[in-house]
Amino acid sequence: MRVVIVGAGIAGLAAARGLGLLGWNAEIYEQAPELKALGAGILLSANALRALRALHLYDAVVARAQPIHRLSLLTQDGRLLQTTDHLAFSRRYGHLSAATLHRGDLQDALLSQLPPSIIRTGKRCIDARQAGHGAILTFADGETVEADLVLACDGIHSAVRAAVFPGARERFAGYTCWRAVADGAPAGADRTHVTESWGAGVRFGLVPLRDGRLYWFACRGAARMDDPELARADLAALQRIFSGFHPPIPKVLQATPADGLIWTDISDLAPLSSFVRGRVVLLGDAAHAVTPDLGQGAGLAIEDAAVLAALLRRLPSDEALRSYDASRVGRAHKLAAGSRLYGRIAQWENPLAVRLRDLLVGSIPERLMDRQLDSILDVRFEPVGSES
Repeated sequence: MRVVIVGAGIAGLAAARGLGLLGWNAEIYEQAPELKALGAGILLSANALRALRALHLYDAVVARAQPIHRLSLLTQDGRLLQTTDHLAFSRRYGHLSAATLHRGDLQDALLSQLPPSIIRTGKRCIDARQAGHGAILTFADGETVEADLVLACDGIHSAVRAAVFPGARERFAGYTCWRAVADGAPAGADRTHVTESWGAGVRFGLVPLRDGRLYWFACRGAARMDDPELARADLAALQRIFSGFHPPIPKVLQATPADGLIWTDISDLAPLSSFVRGRVVLLGDAAHAVTPDLGQGAGLAIEDAAVLAALLRRLPSDEALRSYDASRVGRAHKLAAGSRLYGRIAQWENPLAVRLRDLLVGSIPERLMDRQLDSILDVRFEPVGSES
């Protein structure tokens, strides 16, 4: 069976790994002219790490990652609202429950387990259609490719999804985000502690990475996408916006290279009722792009790959695709809705609403927060084949 994967991002590389463990030689078509280490930092929680273990990728990824023991939610002046003891989760689960790494390092870990020959770069897919018991892909250079199974892993702006699921709709989340990686963390900083600090309509996250680097993100409410004023914002503008935030945030901004700033309006995907149409399957952001608020975008993509490969291992392909759809849609919808709600509350701007929000969030019992987190993290995955 000829399997073609469109997109060499996290979902596509993880899916190729899963199929490789089954002995299937998938082909990956990637629109970029070459694979580069793009993006900034990323957080992987226990569910993603378990899915990586099922794909025999855990060791390769964790070797490049920074273990996280604690995640704290703060006010802009540094007052603690909530904290999650990930070290306790790790002890309870019997494995690491949270880790951070640069997106480029994650890409490198996934690529290290794949033969380079399966990836074709410079191949931008512009159309997809069903054809008998398969599908036909059309690329911008005029090439057409027939496949028995197509895995669409080409992100939130998926061309495959647009062709096969024409009713799919992207949604602006109402805020914009700047990200960067600073070369050094502040002196004395806890390398195992992630923080997110909330203000009125703005928030700032500090995420330690391996080898002393520090990933940060800064969010601000926005009335519309592609706001020209926000597009022009540089580090000096961000220093003004976040000048009232607690240390070490102002110094982190001062220490950030100007050419490392990434700006993105935040969007997600309106829920789809299915991720499968004929012999075309959506994975990752192509299926269920979520806002970054719960840190589950990459995790869901890796889950998709692990679940699909395990089902294809033990079921006929048509039955496996139906089971994949049945198992993934509900979970993706739940996390997408939770992430969007979290982001909406975090971006509240009215001073009275902000004070009420901080009071309520700060009063939630830790055991209740842990129980809610368990419902996201405590997921099991079938091992996929064995390493050769």
